[in-house]
This record gives sequence, C-alpha cells and structure tokens, in this order.
Amino acid sequence: MDKVIVIFSDNNKGKFISKGFASAFRDLSYFVYEKKIFDLNVEEVKQINPKIIFIFWTNINYENELKIFLDNYKNLGTIFIHCGELHKDIAFNCSNKKNHYSFYSNSKLKKFKYNTAVDAKRYKTKFRGYKYDITFAGNPAFEDREYLLAKIIYNFGSINIFCRSFDFYKSVEEIQKQNLLDDYFLELYRQSYKGYVETQKELSKIYSSSKINIDIAKNNNSISYRSFEIMASGGFLISQKNNELITKFENGKEIEIYETDDELIDKIKFYLSNLNIAQYIAVNGKKNTVSNHSFYDRLKNMLKVIYGKDFSNR
Repeated sequence: MDKVIVIFSDNNKGKFISKGFASAFRDLSYFVYEKKIFDLNVEEVKQINPKIIFIFWTNINYENELKIFLDNYKNLGTIFIHCGELHKDIAFNCSNKKNHYSFYSNSKLKKFKYNTAVDAKRYKTKFRGYKYDITFAGNPAFEDREYLLAKIIYNFGSINIFCRSFDFYKSVEEIQKQNLLDDYFLELYRQSYKGYVETQKELSKIYSSSKINIDIAKNNNSISYRSFEIMASGGFLISQKNNELITKFENGKEIEIYETDDELIDKIKFYLSNLNIAQYIAVNGKKNTVSNHSFYDRLKNMLKVIYGKDFSNR
C-alpha cells in the first residue's frame, strides 16, 4: 500500500480541505499520515518513505518551514502535489521539479487547474426551520466586501456576519474611514456580528437555517470553497458571478448569481418574499454538489494527470 503524507494548512478552510483530500486518498487505498507544517520531522518522514507528499496551501505564513522541509526531497523520487489558491508556487524551487505537480484555482497561471471540492458528509444537517434571514460568513475586511455589506445593511438593517472578531472590527474601522455608513447604520452593522464558527457541523447548521446566504468571492476564476459549504449544507446561495459557477451550476435552478450590487439587493428582496423558490434552488444545488464535486473525484483527476489514465495500477 503506497503511503501519503498530507500536510495541513494553518487556517480553518485549509484544514477542512486538507482533511477532505486525506479522506479521498484513503478511499483510493493509500495509507495516509496527517501532519501539520510545524510538526514535520525530516527523519520521521524519511522512515515513512511516502510515495506522495500532498499539501493544500492558502497562505505563506510558514513558507520558510516548508522550504526547509522540502529541501530534503530535491533528489528523491517522492511526488510532491501542491494544491491551492496561491499566485506563486512557494515550494517549486525546493523540490524535485520532475516530480512536482501544482494545481491552482487561478486559471491564469500556467499550471494544472484546481477546482474546489467539498466533503459533503461533513456538512450533512437536518433542516429545522429558519433562524437567520441574511447570512455572510467569511472575512469582511476587504474593500469590495465592506462596500457591499454596508449596502445590504442600509437596505435590510442588521444581518448575520460570522467571522473572526479581529477581521470584523477591522472592517468596522474601515467602513468608518470611508464613511460608508452613518452612526445609525454603523451600529446596525456592529449588531450584525454573531461570532466565529470553528467547526463544519456548526457552519452547516447556520447555512441550512439561513433564508439567504451571500458569497462575495475574492477570485472570479473559480468557485469558492464557501459556496460548496453552503450548498452541501442545503443552504440557499446567492453568489457573485464567476467563470466556473456559470459552467458548473445552472443559474436560477441550482444557484442564484448576481453581477451588480443593485441586482444583489433586488434578488435578496425577491427571495425573502419567495422562500419556496429559494428552497427549490437549494435542494437542486445540494444534489449537484454532492454528485459532482467531491474530493474523491478531484483527486482521481489529479492522479490521472500524474500517472495517466491507468493510475490505479501505479
């Protein structure tokens, strides 16, 4: 049985995705070791002698540690799979280029394409009625998100924002600096903060019990992981249009897409008054997500790139 080391990213999303790929490797009959970047021990890894070292990476907080670790594999036959959302490959120069495969969500990069996936089992939850009207989960402290969230607050009052407290209060400061909201609406924005959610189970309950989930993506070239989390939970999603969404999901049937701020406001108003249609779309979106967007399928496609079609006989 071939051995794989899956190196975990150091944030929640990266951890969820890493665990999803680890599970997919096991389903493909690999023996999997799960490691955190700061727990890596070169001698231990050499004793394991992995066929593959896999990492999903979303940031470069531990770039030096990763480079130091991978420097030991320049001349070995280990296959290194780097999968993520970075705009540069932080590990390419410290691994064996012949056996290095990069899969990125940014389609502009001349690398193999990575399409986000989800472990739907982790987001399986029963619908127990609506608890929230409008929900946004994620870091709001980006200019386009602050502007749009301020506009939603102005039109609908207090909503439900789930994120780290540091990121939320940073967005409050920036909204004040930009004068996006007056004192009255800024207070409604402050009241919208509902805390930080750690687990997939908690997230799935929130998405499922929200009448409308908003995704304001940072990358217009791929489907965000948050979109898959929402749909796997059976939540109704309104997402910013991007190239992948319109090819993988049918607008108005499996997902709702907006292109302009005013269009988003109009669609929120419509679906708050037509929850039966929102539920119909949410059910279809979940079916598509569960059937076509698993880590198992994504990993099989990656291994076909590496081994060819008959990768099962590796």
